[in-house]
This record gives sequence, structure tokens and C-alpha cells, in this order.
Amino acid sequence: MWKAIKNLLKKATNTEEDLNEENHIDLFHPNYSDNNISVDEVFATNFNAGGGHFLFCENNNEVFQNLKEIIKYENVNDLICLDDNLQSILNQNNIPFVKNPLDSPYTLSFLNCEFLIAFDGSIMLSAHQTSGRNIDDFPSNFIIYARPSQLVENVGAALQKLRTLKKENLPSKITSIRGKNMHKFTNIQNAKNIYLLLVEE
Repeated sequence: MWKAIKNLLKKATNTEEDLNEENHIDLFHPNYSDNNISVDEVFATNFNAGGGHFLFCENNNEVFQNLKEIIKYENVNDLICLDDNLQSILNQNNIPFVKNPLDSPYTLSFLNCEFLIAFDGSIMLSAHQTSGRNIDDFPSNFIIYARPSQLVENVGAALQKLRTLKKENLPSKITSIRGKNMHKFTNIQNAKNIYLLLVEE
């Protein structure tokens, strides 16, 4: 199932042309369903077109390798990490982190997410990932850890799944972050520098 998306990501990484608005896939386009384009391909195309950095990981070893490369490239000393499971990954690999976004304002935040939204290539977060903090409390650089099962077509589908999966503990402060180049608007709200680690289940 993931061969198609891997090939798509390889093309998107290797050519500048794949980072422009013309490669955005509109889920409401009449030919969308006729072309049998999968939700993962739609998300990958739109996320890359928006300026996001998509890294597919087959296991946590690849997660660690990608984390090392990102940290080196961004030239940061530690990460902001609020999630116990993600902290465990960092501890196993001796990657330093802080738990308060205000303690390290010029670094990257390493977070889980609620859902990956194919429609516009955005990433849905809530208070469950940010420990109740506002997204503006975090630096503009994110590393997002996600699974393929978190891919959904649009915000409506994401909210419906939230109500089903978390009906006993619905999150607050639901928001979406998106890449800096999304649709070529430089000042779009919640535009961030995002690395997405999509980890095989």
C-alpha cells in the first residue's frame, strides 16, 4: 500500500516543481474519485506543496535517524517534548528535551497529532498534544509523529472521528498547523516549519 506514497514522496523531494501550488490536489474536484487517488497520496501531495517536510519511517530506528538529521540541520540543542511516549524515544536515544515551550524558544517541538488532513495537507492538534497550551506558546518549528491510521479526508471527518474515539474525553483547543508555503500565502494563520515523521504501524 505504501509503495505509491513512497514513490510520490521521492519525486516530491527530488524536484522543485513538486513544491508549487499547481500540484495541490482538490478533494472536491470532479475527477478526484474517478482517478482513484488515495487519501495518503492526496495528503502527501498537499503537505509537500505547502512546504512541509515529509519523512516516511518504517520503524522507530528510522525515526531516530531522521530526528538526528533534523536536529543537525536545524542546529538545535534540545527538543520540546510533552508526551511521555515520545519522551521515551528521546531518552532511549540520548536526545535532550525540555517540557516547557517557554524554556527553549528557539528549538523544535516534538509532538503527536490528532489527525492528518488530506484536503489541505494540514495537521490537527488539540490540548491533548499541547498539554492545554495555546499553539502560539510554541516556537514555529515542529516535528510531528504520526501513524497512517490518522489520515483523514477533511476536517469534518476528523471531528467525527474525534467524537467517536474520544467521546469520554473530548479535547479542547483544536487547531490545525500547516506548512509555510501553503497556497503561496506568506502570512497564513498557523503557518509553521513542519517535519512529519509518518511511522508505519
